[in-house]
Amino acid sequence: MSAETAEAMDPKAFYDDLVASLSKWREGQDEAAKSFGATRPLGRAELLEWLKFQCWYERQAANFIGSWLADTPEPEAFFGLCTQISDEGRHCKIVQSHIESLGSSMEGWVPEPEYVEWVQEFYASGDDTLERVSAHNITGEIGVMNAFEGLMPRIPETTRHVIEKIMPDEAFHIALGRTIVHRYATTADRQERVRRRVRQAFELEQKGRLAFDRRVQALSAAE
Repeated sequence: MSAETAEAMDPKAFYDDLVASLSKWREGQDEAAKSFGATRPLGRAELLEWLKFQCWYERQAANFIGSWLADTPEPEAFFGLCTQISDEGRHCKIVQSHIESLGSSMEGWVPEPEYVEWVQEFYASGDDTLERVSAHNITGEIGVMNAFEGLMPRIPETTRHVIEKIMPDEAFHIALGRTIVHRYATTADRQERVRRRVRQAFELEQKGRLAFDRRVQALSAAE
């Protein structure tokens, strides 16, 4: 049965099924893909590497969400994304300040190719608001919350306080994604497009986390 003739799920049930699928997919991954740094406590070098990635990610998020605005006709999406851009910029500043408090900086830091493909290229793409928000505000922001929760027991208290400042905004970003799916993923074709984007985003996220693990292993070997 084609997407054109298939019967659509109730959008709220569809969203719940997406979230359940993400959880199932994540459980099937190895520890390095489930969370940055697997299950081990992060040493100073690894902590700084994760913070620099996070700082870069927040800035990129502000950039690619900003690039969507000229082609976002849905009023609630436009207003919500404007707020989200401000949040991402503030998060970047918070994380960068924390990096500097630890005696380091973003100077000279270069992202891995997997980070670029995932964050700069894929998240910036998508044919419409539904595809873009589904990829980032569902897969991406749920992935961020998952990473934060996994990192909390493994990082210093000062870094935990930084994450705690960011997490409420991430919850709002996830809620925005849920709202957009509830309102606009109303046909089988739209639901199929959302599911495909969510899966692609998840696969790129996992590659990015494995690239992080590869990078910190190389840093450890060079010490």
